Amino acid sequence: MTALSHVASSANAPSTPYAGNRMAELTTAGVPGTSWRSVYRDFSPALNVSSVPYFHGAFNTYGIDASNTQFEARITFYSNSQTFVSTQAIQGDRWNELSVDLSGWSYRTAITKIEVAYRSVTFATNWAGKHQLDNVGFSAYPAVYPGSIGQATASATQIDVFGTYATSSSAQLDLIELQPYEKYDMTASYTAMATQSVAPSGGVASFTLSGARYGGSRDKVYSKFVVVDHATKKLVASPTYVTSQTAPANAYAFPTAASIKGLQVQTIDDAQKLGIGHAALNVAFNQLFVDSAAGAVPFVLDGTTYYLNASYVAQLDRDIKTLSDEGVVVSLILILYPGSGTITAKLTHPGFSGSGTVAAINVTDADGIRYWKAGMEFLASRYTRADQQYGRAVNYIVGNEVNSQAYWYDMGSKTLQDFVEQYARAYRIAETAVKKYYANGRTYISLDHFWNGSVGTDALRTYKGKALLDEFNRRIRAEGNIPWNIAYHPYPEDLFDPTVWNDTTATASADTLRINFKNLQVLTGYIGASDYLYNGSKRRIILSEQGFHSLSNSLADQKTQAAAYVYSYYKAKFLGGIDSFILHRHVDHGQEGGLNLGLWTRDPTKSAASAPKDPKYIYDVFQKIDTSESAAVASFAKSIIGISDWASVIPGYNAAQLADRESPAAGALSAVGSIAPSLAVSGFETSSDGWTASEYATSVATASSFANAPGIPFAGTRSLEVTMDTATAGDGVGGARAEKGIVKTFAAPVDATAAPKFQFAIDAYGGCPGATQYKVTVRLYSGSHVLEGKATLTPNAWNKFSMDAGAWPYKGSVDKIKIWFSTDSTALWNAKYQVDQVGFGA
Repeated sequence: MTALSHVASSANAPSTPYAGNRMAELTTAGVPGTSWRSVYRDFSPALNVSSVPYFHGAFNTYGIDASNTQFEARITFYSNSQTFVSTQAIQGDRWNELSVDLSGWSYRTAITKIEVAYRSVTFATNWAGKHQLDNVGFSAYPAVYPGSIGQATASATQIDVFGTYATSSSAQLDLIELQPYEKYDMTASYTAMATQSVAPSGGVASFTLSGARYGGSRDKVYSKFVVVDHATKKLVASPTYVTSQTAPANAYAFPTAASIKGLQVQTIDDAQKLGIGHAALNVAFNQLFVDSAAGAVPFVLDGTTYYLNASYVAQLDRDIKTLSDEGVVVSLILILYPGSGTITAKLTHPGFSGSGTVAAINVTDADGIRYWKAGMEFLASRYTRADQQYGRAVNYIVGNEVNSQAYWYDMGSKTLQDFVEQYARAYRIAETAVKKYYANGRTYISLDHFWNGSVGTDALRTYKGKALLDEFNRRIRAEGNIPWNIAYHPYPEDLFDPTVWNDTTATASADTLRINFKNLQVLTGYIGASDYLYNGSKRRIILSEQGFHSLSNSLADQKTQAAAYVYSYYKAKFLGGIDSFILHRHVDHGQEGGLNLGLWTRDPTKSAASAPKDPKYIYDVFQKIDTSESAAVASFAKSIIGISDWASVIPGYNAAQLADRESPAAGALSAVGSIAPSLAVSGFETSSDGWTASEYATSVATASSFANAPGIPFAGTRSLEVTMDTATAGDGVGGARAEKGIVKTFAAPVDATAAPKFQFAIDAYGGCPGATQYKVTVRLYSGSHVLEGKATLTPNAWNKFSMDAGAWPYKGSVDKIKIWFSTDSTALWNAKYQVDQVGFGA
């Protein structure tokens, strides 16, 4: 050897380090290729690898030619004069993963030197080659196991681990429980959770090891399990986690939406007007917990009481329930923003660099894991209930764009393998929590649009999406396969250029630099490989974040944005294998680096950075893209894209399949001189009669007098009064323009056939700053069918309204009613309105 270098690249394939940013490279003199050329390292003090007896490393060498393809690597371990030698075949121009088992070497307690040597087996001519070495070290786990675990299941009371062990003699096997962050140590003493004596048949013994699921109040379903040969203390199979739970709290069918159309929702009233089928909401774990019990929501896990932020939970309840009650499939994005406080510190990964927008979850110790478990169990138990008391959320996205972890899941500098090991641990805990409460709940890994490329050059901070997904799949399969899924973000290659159809770095190759809407079929095709399947089926894909920039927000620029949306929506819809297309953003945001991705422009005069101002051109397109008006509303986009027929750029396009959703039917809501409801009447004399606050109403209560004129109920002695305030309806949702709603859901649908006129009286405060109109909207529901009527009202007076549903085909089964109140002003306004004598009349 003539030199040992620390390099970032090599002349031979694959030219990049096995892991991280650099590798060791040996340069040798021109000696016969069959001669060994070596490098070594001395250790003082000597290494004791008794607890980590398996040596692993990645080895590469220059190839020579097609006639000389056999190479060897020799690894020699020294304990002073004692040696242990392993010679293994390797291939040139590729990384070779080698492993050496030192568990049976008596001198592994005092290793003083390790030497690595390379040679060609056949090339005797002088050869001045180069050789690379990377990612070397010791592990508690071997590369290959003598057995395997087929499944680990958890019933209500028991955990069962099933597998096989290749052995020529009878053996006693021990089942040992480890915490997720612990590694097995063959030199340590453990108390077995279960034992079994097995005898081989044909050289293979089958085992079933069973133990109690609960240790006191602690649920072991999150634990890691190892099966050990009692005599040798060696692992029989790879460590595993529970892969299925047979007694979840709920097992109802997964909800379905009318279409794939979705939105990262900012204003829940507008989301309903847009007719979305899917919504994504952030859950910030740094806001979820509080330190004390005062005013908090308590939650008990493993015998410990945790306290949740009551106001934050109430906001989640409002948004999730309002949306899911409308038939929207809700996805929660589970993220941790950097912050202060003892609980946030426990949840923040110790490797967090401080520069990322989002921090990685700490799963390296007991405190981090218990808070992560508690948060996940709280969310899953609350939002997957069969009765939907707090609303329903069935999708859980773990982190954000984790392949670009430097920015969106900051764990500090980590090799791809180390990062995935810890991310997969957090992911598996989330999956286990969701499945504990809902058998059909789904969890997702979040990836940006980089595939065979990355956002940065530091291989310890950003990773290629394809490489990360491959490593994630490998690790999950090794530790017990579970039904993980993908939340992908196929943004255009340039976020400031929405013309995704022109992107050049999105190609049809599996090695494409990035995957976006132009080549989305690469992703759906790639996960069809056999080693990616779960029980024979593909992993599910949702497109949980993507948006299109409207540049200056001129009409022309807004049309280009809308054209990009149409192109992308049609690509996702007709490709197949895409469960949802969730657009980002709802409203332009002033702190998003200059991007204007919203359906609304923002109002820069307001306190909120994304206060909605005016709907853009894309608004109407988005609203109608999944209805019978889809082709008409999308027609403008063809000339912008440069096509005359959608089928030329959208494989499988079929105009007859565009109408997935029925738009609300238009009802005539009219002011009338008198009302006389006789069916399903709410007079509010003794109670609110099942009417509750919805959207941005703060509360409802019956009242006998009011501050606004005329100050008395419309009829009888009490009316229902609805409170609205700036804390609930602030700048971020449109202030007084936001809908403040009330809703009633009927236990048994109302048949309004004989009394089809929906009638009610409404009064409201006046004096809203800047308001010229006060508005009321009524929605009658029959399943997914909606009749909607709109009108204006006069404040400080009882207004009587009637909407004739006689021509509506679904009047015979009305199961829900909503009444909305708003103004045409975006001012902040604390006010109230009242309703009375609500019901159906002839």
